[in-house]
Amino acid sequence: MSFSKQISRSALAWALILVLPGLAAGASSSAGQARVLFTSPADGATVSSPVKVTMGAVNLIVEPAGEVKAGAGHLHIMVDTDCLAAGQVVPKDDTHLHYGKGQLEAELALPPGPHTLCLQAADGAHIALAGEGMTQRITITVK
Repeated sequence: MSFSKQISRSALAWALILVLPGLAAGASSSAGQARVLFTSPADGATVSSPVKVTMGAVNLIVEPAGEVKAGAGHLHIMVDTDCLAAGQVVPKDDTHLHYGKGQLEAELALPPGPHTLCLQAADGAHIALAGEGMTQRITITVK
C-alpha cells in the first residue's frame, strides 16, 4: 500500500471517530423527547425592562391554541410563580402569560429585581403537557 493511501485511510478513520458520535447525538435528539427552551435571555442574565424573551421548541410543533393535536401545543410563561404539573389547566392571569397564537417572542414589563420565569408547553386546550422537557425555568435580574 502506498504512503498516500495509508494517510487517506488514517484521515478517514479519524474523521469517522470524530464525526460519528456527533451524528449519533443528532439522530437521537431529532428522534428524542420534545422540549421547550428560552433562547434568550440566558439563565442568570441581567436585563432591562421591557425584557425581550425569545422561546423555542424541539420536537414539538408550536401552533395556535384550539385543536388538541399529538406532538403540538403552544407556550406559556409563568412569572415569579411555579410551573404547573402536567394535566393542569394553565390559568390566565398576571403571572400566567399565554401565547396562544403560537408566538415565540414576548416583551415582559418587569420591575427591577430578581425574577423567575417558567416556560411551559400546553396543548390546544391549555392543559400542561407531560414530559421532563415541557418546562424550563430561568432566573433573571432586571436592572
